[in-house]
Amino acid sequence: MEFMSALGSQEDAYRPSLFELVAQDKLKELLQPAIQYVLAIYAQRYPRLLLRIVNNHEEFYAIMMLLIERHYLKEWSGSFAENFYGLKRISSALVTNFASPINSKTPSLSTKDINKSLLVLVGLPYIKCKLDLFYQQIASPSNSILGDDDEQHEIENEELEDNNTKPFRKLAIQLKRLFKKVYPIINFIYHVSNLGYNIAYMFEKTRYYTPWLHLIGIEVKRMDMNDYRAYYEKTAKPVTQSISLKSPLKSMSAVVSKVIEYLKVLLPMSIFFFKFLEWWYSSEFSRSNTFSQGENDENTVPPPEKIKPHPNGTTVPNKPNTCPLCLNNPINNPTAMPSGYVFCYTCVYHYLQENGRCPVTWIRVSKDPKNLTKLYADAM
Repeated sequence: MEFMSALGSQEDAYRPSLFELVAQDKLKELLQPAIQYVLAIYAQRYPRLLLRIVNNHEEFYAIMMLLIERHYLKEWSGSFAENFYGLKRISSALVTNFASPINSKTPSLSTKDINKSLLVLVGLPYIKCKLDLFYQQIASPSNSILGDDDEQHEIENEELEDNNTKPFRKLAIQLKRLFKKVYPIINFIYHVSNLGYNIAYMFEKTRYYTPWLHLIGIEVKRMDMNDYRAYYEKTAKPVTQSISLKSPLKSMSAVVSKVIEYLKVLLPMSIFFFKFLEWWYSSEFSRSNTFSQGENDENTVPPPEKIKPHPNGTTVPNKPNTCPLCLNNPINNPTAMPSGYVFCYTCVYHYLQENGRCPVTWIRVSKDPKNLTKLYADAM
């Protein structure tokens, strides 16, 4: 850290360099996929406990980081990643009022500053993540049932022209189309504004390296020895004073604080574990080793048995690549149901909306179009 610290401003020794600030930002970006990967691994062993958490990972991660960031902002006046790199936050008003912004008398962040920082550290990334996922869902061909927007666009046009369509559904379609057009522009402005502030901060044209810190009036500074001394003097109390039977809530709070402090080591270790596995599974050695073991692996899970057609269901044609509903050959826009049988998209879509089941096996299926899976020619 001495090298990066030497790259800061010569006039203000406590002004961190852009490299330090970008490094702590990258640490935050790596935390979420690392935690998600670890949870996904353990969810395979304990599905009852962790499967719901994995399915709602964005909400779980936001709540977890809200608790962690609140602790570090309250105890260290900085976020988890900032504290890892020896940085802290200070109100811009204090920098203006005091000749030396970093000194032993500088107070901690106020409750208002902590709440504003939490909004930027936790609330803004959560909203951005949900918006990105929603845009990918409606715009990415790989996430679309049809593989392209043409047929989906036609279905939506039919719903808009249909007088029986509910007004709320029409409004939802129009808002989705508006979002699809506007969000790329908003996303571009978001990233360009961050880049612009990074460049301006690097050339010392501004005291804030992101527009969000400028908006809430918070600057990032380096910690000094007084900050560490003040924290350890506050926490270095006799055990009889910190843990008392008369105050179980305070005792529990002290234990939780200690656990969160240990996360300073555990979370970076999870990132290292995630990046190591990412490298391992992408290496040629891992691929060759997996292939050689796969041929003689007795524990290989066999494929599931084929679901037999229902006696009252639609007859499956003997000729391959034929839709059981319209008997068209080849199948137009092949789409699979959860039962495994493949139909034309238009045929199975209307059948599902009317009957809510597979036409061949009669297995009950939700009418949600997400249950239909698009099949591509190169995967068949």
